[in-house]
Amino acid sequence: MKKNCFDEIRLTLAIIVFFSHAQEISGAFMWPDIFDFNFAIKGFFAISGYLVTKSYFSSASVYDFFEKRVRRIYPAYSAVIGYGFLIGLAITSLSFGEFFTSSSTYKYLFFNLIFLNFLQPTIPGVFEGWTISAVNGALWTIKIEIMLYLLIPLIVFLYRKIGMFTGFCLMFAGGVLWFTCFTYGFDHPMGVVLARQFPGQLPYFVMGSFLAAKEFRPGVRYALFLVSAVYLLLDVPPGISDYANMVMYPLFVIGLSQIGVLSVGVGRIGDLSYGVYLFHFPTLQLLKYFGLFELYPYGTLIAGAFITLGLAYVSWIFVERKFLRRSSHYVHESHSRT
Repeated sequence: MKKNCFDEIRLTLAIIVFFSHAQEISGAFMWPDIFDFNFAIKGFFAISGYLVTKSYFSSASVYDFFEKRVRRIYPAYSAVIGYGFLIGLAITSLSFGEFFTSSSTYKYLFFNLIFLNFLQPTIPGVFEGWTISAVNGALWTIKIEIMLYLLIPLIVFLYRKIGMFTGFCLMFAGGVLWFTCFTYGFDHPMGVVLARQFPGQLPYFVMGSFLAAKEFRPGVRYALFLVSAVYLLLDVPPGISDYANMVMYPLFVIGLSQIGVLSVGVGRIGDLSYGVYLFHFPTLQLLKYFGLFELYPYGTLIAGAFITLGLAYVSWIFVERKFLRRSSHYVHESHSRT
């Protein structure tokens, strides 16, 4: 892949998620619209669609593709489940015996390790009575990511079988239909929750996939990026933006990521974006538990950022990098540091 700044943009999106959750968890801040959790998450799905489609095309087989995905996703994911468990063990209001005899303790480990976080997001005696009692409320996107990975062979098959644009439209329409049904046609509080679940995020992912497969000429890419950038400056009504975002967000984040001059060599440190995304939420919850946001809101925010970045780096060095192939972009970049 030509010089780009995908590493920088993904880390930026992870930092946006950090600030958004810091506001939600602490209640101590009010950030401008630039720290938009929804934009960051959808940007992640779009970039993921782009990069994993590229990975699929470069893989020797379907098995080879999925092996690379498991190597990249699961080691750090299982590590953060362990991190949450240790936090729970340290601060639970239950006695040692009660903690280890509670079925909820083991349900937390089991369901979270198989990506079904919603079945047991809490640990007994931990953050009980809080508005947000989940140990790691950011993990809901990971199961969606996994399910989108599983669709890649089908998406590429459709590109080849019925044509790239037709295949893209078919998958895109499926996601739009799901989103529309549960957002506007399901009169229940769970409608909004279900709308954002799989395949509600499919339009962003498949838009990224299409951009990876199509590879527009530079002039066209820059024009599409400029259109999307102008769109982000407009005050578009929610009913329209719900659907326009599905096209414009991917065009913007991927177009921006393809501008090589914005690269500052973040990849030489490692892929910290995934670690920041995984570890930030339980870290912020722990800081709130100790009452630090109430005493020193901005100091605690800065400390939380450094702790999160530190955990992300430790995760990269001692967990994630160990499971990647030597041919990985990140392994090669980190070994090339001088």
